[in-house]
Amino acid sequence: DVAGTSLGDLAVDASGTLWVLDYGNPGKLQRIDRGTGAVLQSIDMTEAWGTPYTVNHAGLQVLDQAITLGSTEVPAGSLLVFNGHPNPDLVVAIDPASGAVIASRTLGGNHDLTGGVFDAIKQIDPASGAVLASIALPAGANIQAHAGNAINPLSGHLWVGGYYQGGTLFEIDRDGALLRTVDLSRQLVNNAEVSGLAFDADGQLLVASTQG
Repeated sequence: DVAGTSLGDLAVDASGTLWVLDYGNPGKLQRIDRGTGAVLQSIDMTEAWGTPYTVNHAGLQVLDQAITLGSTEVPAGSLLVFNGHPNPDLVVAIDPASGAVIASRTLGGNHDLTGGVFDAIKQIDPASGAVLASIALPAGANIQAHAGNAINPLSGHLWVGGYYQGGTLFEIDRDGALLRTVDLSRQLVNNAEVSGLAFDADGQLLVASTQG
């Protein structure tokens, strides 16, 4: 179990340490000991993140490569927070050591996103915030509230899960075609509870639950 008000998306850094979003007010980013669930570090959200809380409209990623967000270079290892609560949505790069905002990019629309990764379902130009492309999710996919998406580093396929999809995860290709579904009920993920997804360096898919 992980301490928090309402756990949202999660991400894994190069060392295997977990980062999770807490949807409280103010919201927090928490670095979690993977073995014990203990909170090792906590970063409070502020107005510089677009809003100091996200309700349940947010995504989280640890960058495995440097990117340019707006006009600012963001180093690998930075935390990328997708905030779908403000209008329009905002992407913020955070220094994991200090919690400082490195860069931010207002997106070209109010997508009300509930998850996000660098190179995802709605492809956003990180320089301008404009939508470059989008794909329709398969029938049955529902990411209107708590949700997560992740890219398999081996196949490049997208994995999608959400609160209203129950314990079912979808694997889809870059055109949005459904490749398979995975039922997590055997792992006792059988409530409306999936709130985040992330692959670790070993290729394991980690799932965050609103049950803590």
